[in-house]
Amino acid sequence: MVINSNNPETIDMILENIVYPSLEEILSANEVRIEFNRETVLFGENAVLNSLELVSFIVVVEERINENMESNDITLTSEKAMSRSSSPFKTVGTLAEYIEELLEEESA
Repeated sequence: MVINSNNPETIDMILENIVYPSLEEILSANEVRIEFNRETVLFGENAVLNSLELVSFIVVVEERINENMESNDITLTSEKAMSRSSSPFKTVGTLAEYIEELLEEESA
């Protein structure tokens, strides 16, 4: 799979096929129904997920990436993610951008 960095279509594909379904799965397990978009906060103040749900969400996202994106085992919670000045887990959009970045690195 060829990933084109900063391609809005790639980000949309990641959101529609990976991030949104994963978030819906985690929230529906607790019978929570909310509208979410790229600006939905995942981590920190006003987040839609608590810390345990965030961990579960990351696991589900990793599974979907590796199943649907022809990836060879992407790990979202690497030292690279944790050492960033701005967390890739802050919003739905920042997570999609981070996933795109990892897929691009993997395909290089």
